[in-house]
Amino acid sequence: MISFVWHGLRFSVAEIGGGVLHGEIASHAHSKNSYELHYITAGCGTLETDTAVYNLKAGDFFVTGPQLLHAQRSDPHTPMEDVFIYLQKEAVLKREAIGDTFCETSFWFCRDFAPEIPCMILAEYRGKALDYETAVSGLLSKLLTDIVRQYVPKSYTYTDTPSENLNDRRFWLIENAFLDEKYLTLRALSEKIGLCERQTERLLQKYYGKTFREMKREK
Repeated sequence: MISFVWHGLRFSVAEIGGGVLHGEIASHAHSKNSYELHYITAGCGTLETDTAVYNLKAGDFFVTGPQLLHAQRSDPHTPMEDVFIYLQKEAVLKREAIGDTFCETSFWFCRDFAPEIPCMILAEYRGKALDYETAVSGLLSKLLTDIVRQYVPKSYTYTDTPSENLNDRRFWLIENAFLDEKYLTLRALSEKIGLCERQTERLLQKYYGKTFREMKREK
């Protein structure tokens, strides 16, 4: 079994595979520590979650996290082909913002994802050349980093010991944003203070005892 550590998390690889999907995969959900990554290499079909339906085509990438209901159906005329990676989170060795951001995102869908890393992972895993475990682990770490880069705003600031504590400037930015911006969104506030949306929500709860919606309604 391949296992690797990435941003304070230890993952094991339950399965890596790929090929043509004929028919459908019925609605199901993964266990609380499971994450499945799919990259569509050819063909088309649909992905159905409990909130939306997505038309799939080559270049699409999606992540289904714990306990998210989802189903896949392949077009009978142009069946889907994909690379899938099934990861199990074994342990949290150290709390880190980037690792938390990945684990707390239960679903993500992306168009036109770069194919190189998913396809290299499948090739290494199937080829089983010398030291392929190390190669797969390194590529998976790169893939998870690429994914989280898409989750967070461009202004996100990362340090080796990330902190959600407020300095004086962040107090000022938050409070003035609520006062001055009538149509303030959680995303816009997060970009202002250099955190992702989930960190911003936690920070507001910690220092103000309110959610973003509650603070916005008050102001």
